[in-house]
Amino acid sequence: MKSSFLRAGFALLCAVILSSCGGNNGSLALSGTISYVPATATITGLSLINNGNGEKIAIDAGATSFIFTKLLAVDEKFDVEVAAPAPTNAKCVAASNSGNASVYTVYYVTITCTANQRVLGGTVKGLTTTGLVLANGADTTAVLPAGGADVKFTFPTKVGNSSQYGVTVLTQPTGQTCTVDPTLNPGTMPDADQLGLGVTCK
Repeated sequence: MKSSFLRAGFALLCAVILSSCGGNNGSLALSGTISYVPATATITGLSLINNGNGEKIAIDAGATSFIFTKLLAVDEKFDVEVAAPAPTNAKCVAASNSGNASVYTVYYVTITCTANQRVLGGTVKGLTTTGLVLANGADTTAVLPAGGADVKFTFPTKVGNSSQYGVTVLTQPTGQTCTVDPTLNPGTMPDADQLGLGVTCK
């Protein structure tokens, strides 16, 4: 009889200890960070799901951290993924995102969202001589004349969705002066190719 009481007391003590350290009630907050490529990207429509318990959370645009509301117990399995539907303007991937819950695992989930890369370009009007070079930051492109006809141009490096761009004339063509139409320049890259920039040469 005495042994039974001891076993029962020991079981109760273990339950109290487990509860204070997580146990079935859980005390570990599953959380992590979100980074963006480029850092200025604005990603909308991102949601995360913990496949371990089914909890799904929506992430505000521009948020750099997240936390699930359901606390996890020690050794409870978790698996954080980007929930469907995924953002349409970026690709988001999770890392350090699955395992058994402990203080060494639940706080270090990372989500990286890379904005869709789009083509930047437009049309040059009135170009009749050589030497025109356009620039978007450090990215440059030379534009050759086509007998006075309109000339299409694109920059070799794509620009991330929601990133800023600003096209300038780096080098003027021989005997002409070219200006960039300010209607769409500078601007923010849409989630589509931006091929509407205009440059006029006289």
